[in-house]
Amino acid sequence: MIKTVLSGCLPFLFVLLICSSTGRTQDFGQLMDAVSKLETTLKTMVDSETEAKKLEVAELRQTVEQAPQGTVGTGNQPLLTQLALEVKALRNEVDMLSKAKTTPSATESGLLTIAEDIEYLRSELELLRTMTGETRRQLASLDEDGFYIPPEQSPDLQQLSEKLTQLNSMLKQTVGQNNAAAKPNPSVKHGTIAISGLVHEHFATGPDETSTFISKRARLTVKGDINDYAQIKIQGEFANTPKLLDGQVVISPHRQWSFSVGQYKPPFGTDFLISANATPFVNRSMASGLGTNRDVGATVSFRQKFNSDYSLKLTAGAFNGSGINTSDVNNSKNFVARADIDLAGMFKIAPNVYFGKTNEVDALKEKLVDVGSSLTWKWRQEIVEVEYIHSKHGDTKRGSWYLWGGHMFSIGTPFLQQIQLLARYEQHDLDVDIDNNRTDRITLGTNLFIDKKYTKIQLNYQIHNEQGASVDNNEFLMNFQVAF
Repeated sequence: MIKTVLSGCLPFLFVLLICSSTGRTQDFGQLMDAVSKLETTLKTMVDSETEAKKLEVAELRQTVEQAPQGTVGTGNQPLLTQLALEVKALRNEVDMLSKAKTTPSATESGLLTIAEDIEYLRSELELLRTMTGETRRQLASLDEDGFYIPPEQSPDLQQLSEKLTQLNSMLKQTVGQNNAAAKPNPSVKHGTIAISGLVHEHFATGPDETSTFISKRARLTVKGDINDYAQIKIQGEFANTPKLLDGQVVISPHRQWSFSVGQYKPPFGTDFLISANATPFVNRSMASGLGTNRDVGATVSFRQKFNSDYSLKLTAGAFNGSGINTSDVNNSKNFVARADIDLAGMFKIAPNVYFGKTNEVDALKEKLVDVGSSLTWKWRQEIVEVEYIHSKHGDTKRGSWYLWGGHMFSIGTPFLQQIQLLARYEQHDLDVDIDNNRTDRITLGTNLFIDKKYTKIQLNYQIHNEQGASVDNNEFLMNFQVAF
């Protein structure tokens, strides 16, 4: 049946569409291999299953035409049951096709027509239920000689069978339209392109009963898969002062290897590397401020997935050390290395190091060394993460760490699908050689997920505790996120 083909093939298309819309780069080679296999088998499978469906419907029509007279209390109920199941299967196929379409204009007319036919069939089934009761009563009656009175063959059954055949034909056309819609945008001469966006609107209440609305982020990302080996990413920030965040080129000669060059995040700091649309709290950890920021440079990565529970990723690279949208003022380069180790399907260990020189002229530049590591545990709806970073710039030593955990509750309502409760404790020391200058921060939070990922409302209360002179700076924060 067409349903079998769709259920076997559409999950691969869903994975590709989701990865394109969110800008992910994980397992790029594997996804491209899946596309190649899908392209060579989809047409054959759809044609084969369509022919089988035609034969099945033809047999169904023949069964309707040659329906037996029945016995007492049975009538045409088996046939009606079979037709009802066929209608249900067709409705499921329409739902799957509706979710699979990538361009509304490509399949909208076909799907609307099918929806009208489904509504027609629903009304027909209601009539058939009434007719079945009448048929049973007819079959239960006897004539004067004691013989059963056979029911007349209903023309509605034949009409319904023909309607099913028409639906199958329309579904086949819709499948072809969806396959055509999945082809690259004609404006892109080769490859595919995807656009994603993110908006963060904050509301904060601070000391002295002050409060304010803040447009924190308004980002637009363009990502293009040029061919099997090349990918580009351009991300801009339009909140406050517009600026370029990422301008990155990725070359993947093999599914296990990739080479990146441009402006983007150097691979240092677990909380720092989390995408803005996936941050668990309104504000990132204080530890993420240590180390580095977006910079211009190049990295090489190696991935090895041993099985579903164990994998390894190694990344190393060199950067200017000047920061985002800033020119390098010396001949020194900074170097970074990181390992991401997944263990037992629930643990992730990520040690990393970043070292080089500060972005000063050669006469003033100082050595810098940042070392850190994180451990993340995820199991079902629970998560616990801890990270520590030690930073030395010249003679100044800084240290920061955090521990946070959360639990996800499934709500399942149409508007609010999940709620996550979480808490974080941090310590941040701007100079470990000086006493009484550490800041502790406790954050209590709730994440309200409207669509489980991209649309959410974050509620946080931050409690600050400074050593030495205390400051009244506790805050209540709200973040409204919509991303696509």
